[in-house]
Amino acid sequence: MALLPPGNLQLFVNLGEQNMTETDAFPMRFSDLGFEVKCFDDLKAEELLLKIHEASTASHADADCFLCVFLSHGEGNHIYAYDAKIEIQTLTGLFKGDKCQSLVGKPKIFIIQACRGNQHDVPVVPSDVVDHHTNKLDVNLTQVDAASVYTLPAGADFLMCYSVAEGYYSHRETVNGSWYIQDLCEMLGKFGSSLEFTELLTLVNRKVSQRRVGICRDPSAIGKKQVPCFASMLTKKLHFFPKSK
Repeated sequence: MALLPPGNLQLFVNLGEQNMTETDAFPMRFSDLGFEVKCFDDLKAEELLLKIHEASTASHADADCFLCVFLSHGEGNHIYAYDAKIEIQTLTGLFKGDKCQSLVGKPKIFIIQACRGNQHDVPVVPSDVVDHHTNKLDVNLTQVDAASVYTLPAGADFLMCYSVAEGYYSHRETVNGSWYIQDLCEMLGKFGSSLEFTELLTLVNRKVSQRRVGICRDPSAIGKKQVPCFASMLTKKLHFFPKSK
């Protein structure tokens, strides 16, 4: 009997001329886990909404979940397409049970790499330091993604994953790409087929939180930190299994 794909992944990228390293590794990690991956670069708002509508009206009967990823910039409760901003709730609302019957009871995962405010998270020294890690960033400048994105309720069986906690900057390196996507890719490579997904996201939170800004054109950002977050409305444990070799 043929194995069904665990799900479909829609990756939307709007990073302009910034580093695109994460757009190579990220789809590969989920492809290795059996996802059918579709990538879209620099779509205009109308085009992006059309793709999202097509995904929400397609049959997902043969998939176990749906995953949608945005590597972009944000402002308020919006993310940016190539020519305009789109409200996040407009996107997630299309996948609620009354509009997307074939995903009822199935996980609907949204991963958003974008800033969520204009504050820098500052470092603090814990009383009991367990890990100490220093990155040497020669010419690997760290940048901040401007503007903000806010968490929105999405309904049952949604999992909303954000690169940074509300109110703070999200960081991206000019050579290696965004901290969040780097560490998410690493954790998927190590534990994607063994850990429950929200447990894996907790490891990503920890790994990103151990980073700090090194070389940066904005002196006020040097030494600053970042912590991702996720909001789970899942009703079951979520495990991914790799494709059979």
